[in-house]
Amino acid sequence: MSDQSTTFDDHDPLAHSILKVLEDFTDEIGARECTAHFDKVVDGKYYLKGKHLIQNPERFTEDQLVFPMLRQAFGYSLRPQPKQYAPRWPRSGGVPDIAITSLPIDVAMQNDVRFFGEVKPPKKLKNARNDMEEYLDSDLDVHAVALLTDGFDWELWVRPKGESVAELGDPHAEASLKDSLRTVQSRNKVTEPYQPHQVRTNIDTDAFSAFTADSVLTVIEEEFGVTASQ
Repeated sequence: MSDQSTTFDDHDPLAHSILKVLEDFTDEIGARECTAHFDKVVDGKYYLKGKHLIQNPERFTEDQLVFPMLRQAFGYSLRPQPKQYAPRWPRSGGVPDIAITSLPIDVAMQNDVRFFGEVKPPKKLKNARNDMEEYLDSDLDVHAVALLTDGFDWELWVRPKGESVAELGDPHAEASLKDSLRTVQSRNKVTEPYQPHQVRTNIDTDAFSAFTADSVLTVIEEEFGVTASQ
């Protein structure tokens, strides 16, 4: 997938929705007086620290960035921390962070499809991949769609029944918010101008359109023959 940003109509609704989520997230960073710390996370080797947020970094990322992106920008309905939702998570482990209920759970389970998400703090996307691989390779008898993110980077994986994650190779889609977050951060800095138009123009909507509910439900129908209305 190309790393180049896509230029598009300034009225693109997906770009507007993503920008609104990023602005709200940035305002929350500012309200918690974490702007300087977050700059080091985006631009340096630092990791997001709970002592600055006064909250667990993973939960903060979920509540303030990932869940709003999924609901407001991509149009999903969600069930965080689902129980009794296969794949059969290892007994020693937990449950997925999210069941994505835009494909209703009863339809998903009747058709052996699992649509779930894993969320990690920024710069820890590899941990989400490791969790996904452990989950899916423990149960090869279902089709699976997994949405992975650390808030900055996003990956969509589509795993047909019977295949290991290793056989898939690359994700079905990937996209990044890092550059956009870096630009929106200037809202919290009175010495630097902030241009929303610039952010909207540079958001790669071609990449992020693959993550919307309509797009992924279409993939599920084409790949597995399952529709949300069944």
